[in-house]
Amino acid sequence: MLFSGSANADGPRVVADIAPIHSLVSMVMDGVGQPQLLVPQNISPHHYSMRPSEAEALQEAQLVVYVGHDMSPWLEPVLETLAASASALDLSKVDNIMQLAYREGPIFDGHDEEGHDDHDEEGHDDHDEEGHDDHDEEGHDDHDEEGHDDHDEEGHDDHAHHDHDGVDPHVWLDPMNAKLWLYAIASELTRIDPKNADRYDENARSSSRTITLAMAQAEGHLASGKDNGFLVYHDAYQYFEKRFNRVAVGSISLGDASKPSAKRLSELKALFGAQGISCVLTEPQYSSKIVDSVFGGFKPTIGVVDPIGIDLELGTTLYPELLENISLSIAQCVNP
Repeated sequence: MLFSGSANADGPRVVADIAPIHSLVSMVMDGVGQPQLLVPQNISPHHYSMRPSEAEALQEAQLVVYVGHDMSPWLEPVLETLAASASALDLSKVDNIMQLAYREGPIFDGHDEEGHDDHDEEGHDDHDEEGHDDHDEEGHDDHDEEGHDDHDEEGHDDHAHHDHDGVDPHVWLDPMNAKLWLYAIASELTRIDPKNADRYDENARSSSRTITLAMAQAEGHLASGKDNGFLVYHDAYQYFEKRFNRVAVGSISLGDASKPSAKRLSELKALFGAQGISCVLTEPQYSSKIVDSVFGGFKPTIGVVDPIGIDLELGTTLYPELLENISLSIAQCVNP
C-alpha cells in the first residue's frame, strides 16, 4: 500500500498532483509524514491516465491537494468516485493568489512589469514569525488561476485544442502564491489531524521564510542583464517573469506547448532580428529542432529552463531549487 511506510504511520494520507505542489505539501508535513505524488514529474498532467497504484493512493487519501481544474481537468471527476471521502484542496480557489490571463500572440505586449506593483514584496510582510494574520502574501490581487503544465512529448497533441481564453494556469511559478498556499495546506492538515496543528503551523512559517530566501537568491541572479530580451519555448513563465521583473519578449509555442504555426515563427524571427535578441530558452522535454531551424542563423545562446522540476529530487527542497534553477537559466542565457 502506498501509505504504509513508517513516515506516514501517524501522519495523514495526502496526495499532491504535481511535483511543485508535492514539495510545498512536503514542507508543511515535514516531521509528520510524506505526501504521495500523483502525476510523475516527466508526464503531462493535463491528460493523464492513472496507474493502478495511483488510483489506490487516491482511494486511501484523506486529503488531495491540486492546482486546479485547468491543470488536470480529468482529476475532479476521479476524485468524486475514487476519493469521495477525502478532503480536496483546490489551490486555485485560495484567496488572494495572483492570477493572470493568457497572453495572446507570439510577441508579448509592453515587455514591462505592468500589474506587478500590486504584487511586489513590499506590501507583503513576509509572514513574520508571529502570526499568520500578517500573511506576507496578502496584497496579491485577486487574479484567479488554475494550473497546468505540459511536460512530455506526448503532451503536444493533447494540448493542440486547449482553450486559451481565461487564466494562465502556471500559477505555482509565482512564489508569493506558493507562500499563501503553505498556510492553506497547513490549515487543511490541521483540520484533519489536529494533534499536529502546532507542527504544521511552524512548518508553514519556516517554509515561507525558506521561500523568501530563495526569492532573494533568484533576484540576485537576475540583477544584471535586465535589458537583454529572451524568448521562451512555451508561454509558461509569466508568473515568474512578473514576480521578478524579467519579462520574456515572446514564446515559440502557446501556453500548452502546442505546435507553432509558420506565421507565428515568422513573426518571432522578425522580432529576433529587429531587437537583437540573443537568448532562447528551451525545455528538457521538447526537441530543439525548431529553435535550430528558425533561429540558428542568429547564433543565439540556447538555455534550458524547466517549470516543474523534472530532474529534481522530490521533497522539501524541490520548490526552492526550482526557483533557483529558473533564475539561473535565465541569467546565464541573457548574460552568456
